Amino acid sequence: MGAVSAGNLRGLPGQTQFLGSLLLAVCLLSLVAYLAAIAQPNQGYVPIWPEGGIGLALVWRHGARYWPAIFASNTVLSASVGTPLFTAFGVGWLQVLIALTALSLLQRWKIHPQLADMKQLGGFVLALLGASSLALPIYAFRMWFLFQYPPLRALAFGADYFLTAMFGFLIFTPVIVSWRAKALAQKLKRRLFIVSMSVLALAGWGLLSLPEEFRDRMLFLLLPFVVICAIIGRAAGASAAAALLTMTMVAMGSHDAVPILDNILRALFILLAAITGYLLAAVFNEREQATAEMEYRAGHDVLTGLMNRYEFERRLEVALQDVSRRYALLYLDLDQFKLINDTCGHLAGDDMLRTLSDTLQDSLPRNAVLARLGGDEFGCLVQDSSMDEAQSVARKVHETIRGFKFAVGELSFTVGVSVGATFLSPQQDRGPDDVLGRADIACYMAKEHGRNRTYFYDLADGEMHKRHEEIQEISQIQSALVGGLFELYGQRISNLSEAADTTAFFEVLLHYSDPKGRMSIEDMLGIARRYGLMAQVDRWVFEQSARLLQRSSGRDLKLSVNVSATTLESEGFQQFLLALPGQYGFRAEQMMVEITEAVAVQNLRRAVDNLRALHRHGFGIALDDFGAGVASFGYLSELPVTMVKVDGSFIRDLGKDPVAEVVIGSLARVAALRDISCVAEWVEDAALIPWLRRLGIQYAQGYAIHVPAPFAALEAEWNLAAATI
Repeated sequence: MGAVSAGNLRGLPGQTQFLGSLLLAVCLLSLVAYLAAIAQPNQGYVPIWPEGGIGLALVWRHGARYWPAIFASNTVLSASVGTPLFTAFGVGWLQVLIALTALSLLQRWKIHPQLADMKQLGGFVLALLGASSLALPIYAFRMWFLFQYPPLRALAFGADYFLTAMFGFLIFTPVIVSWRAKALAQKLKRRLFIVSMSVLALAGWGLLSLPEEFRDRMLFLLLPFVVICAIIGRAAGASAAAALLTMTMVAMGSHDAVPILDNILRALFILLAAITGYLLAAVFNEREQATAEMEYRAGHDVLTGLMNRYEFERRLEVALQDVSRRYALLYLDLDQFKLINDTCGHLAGDDMLRTLSDTLQDSLPRNAVLARLGGDEFGCLVQDSSMDEAQSVARKVHETIRGFKFAVGELSFTVGVSVGATFLSPQQDRGPDDVLGRADIACYMAKEHGRNRTYFYDLADGEMHKRHEEIQEISQIQSALVGGLFELYGQRISNLSEAADTTAFFEVLLHYSDPKGRMSIEDMLGIARRYGLMAQVDRWVFEQSARLLQRSSGRDLKLSVNVSATTLESEGFQQFLLALPGQYGFRAEQMMVEITEAVAVQNLRRAVDNLRALHRHGFGIALDDFGAGVASFGYLSELPVTMVKVDGSFIRDLGKDPVAEVVIGSLARVAALRDISCVAEWVEDAALIPWLRRLGIQYAQGYAIHVPAPFAALEAEWNLAAATI
């Protein structure tokens, strides 16, 4: 007995609070209904009653258990306009049925109160239509059965009630459920919204002073302010403006008896104004979301969701200008990560990077930001950091990595991390490259001394000083370019068409000959990217390719040249490239600029303008690794692409994985619909060529077609062939 009483007492405060809230809702909603009835003594200049929309907003925001407020307010409303009490109860129950039906549909279709896009807005309107349509047959039957109205007149009353419910929901519900204070956080937006609403109210008041025959004709003057409110305040603003417009029309006809048809026509005017506002709100919301998405992608890594290198370097730039704080930079390079890729494939490696990134992010202090710089490398910028704090963050990173395990089937993998650390020096550092360079050197030293440890940059350290000098020597890319250590190779891209094609089409590949045999081209380009020297390398490759086209003016030659993201957005590169055809005497159509999906993801907005300008002047645009990323199809509409290169992983799996054939065929069809040529990469088996041709692939590239060779050797072959002929 005592236990039961204690349980009841524990539940009593919550129940009492709800009953108090419900009673308050009943009183307020009934008051609104009563005031609406007083304002419309002739059953309304416009058949719209606010308590229906407010009631739906109440149950949408706080739950269906507030239905008694809807029942009470509609009963009060019906009684206030002279309906017998028993009949008024029936109207109250009808409105509860309609509101709960609308709520059920909104929840079933997962309609968000913000009505942020066309799909949400369409679902909202359909839910209201579906629920309000219950009113027409039920109310018409009521008027025919209880009051003996003729069928047509009873249907007219049913239609009137349907419009009353529908428009009450449409006009008054969104302003309550979708209003967000932060939507008007900007002072300019807030002022514009207040001014627009004030002008709308004053203009409505001004209409009341006009003769009755002019009022309807002047209503269109209010629409621009409805539009402005919708653009600024979105769905809530459109709803607030439509509600104010409704009140104006109610005040305009509060003392005049108006035919039902006129009521319906005026209600339709308000409906069109509200719908127009909601449509504009949805359009501007979608536009804002698209812009936000592009800005997010420009600054974040697609795989992990972390900051990308571009955004991290921007943060470093800002930190270097902040002399009031001390910043530490940790450069993280995972150890043994390649083992996961080699054992389980790149998809498993990507999954591990995603999981590890989340784990690392959660382990860092609030004053630290984490970024993925590329591959398995991460950067961590720690604000207000002393040496002890930086060491503490590094220890936490090692502890987190040490405790991290990643399972793939029955296999379980662990990784280590080598950390290079340095402090920002605003007086000495010329830019982010200097800081990243020091941290990279420290990270290299951590790996040299056994990996899975932290090294702080110290120029007094003899080994570190030596490594610094080596990096400085290696980073002199210009010397390598002038010294002939770089060489252009070409790999043929073969036309699979049955028709004869005399065009020699090659992708230009860069080869590096290290006299000491210490570095590959990948290592060299990695250093070039790290130290901001890729633009020099890319310009050299394009210029050498232009010279090759000049020397081969007697041949029908076409070259596809890769470009890095940093070069594509660098100042003056567009003008440099546009000048090459005139300078070296070849047609722009003979040179294709090849970008990868990674470039597009990171720098889409900056790249599009340059690429479009190049395309207008005749250069071809190729998109490499097509199909490898989630946004492949979207790039075809954003970028002026003339050729796509299907990611080689699909070609490799052709004949082994049925999905590969479906994907390749789909990519080829999408490209064909946009009149874009399609190239299959990694073709290492000549037996695949007829298969690729059937799937709609026009070109092929790979070792089964041609093994990359120096252009110097290719030119010698061409000259020998020409001499023989």
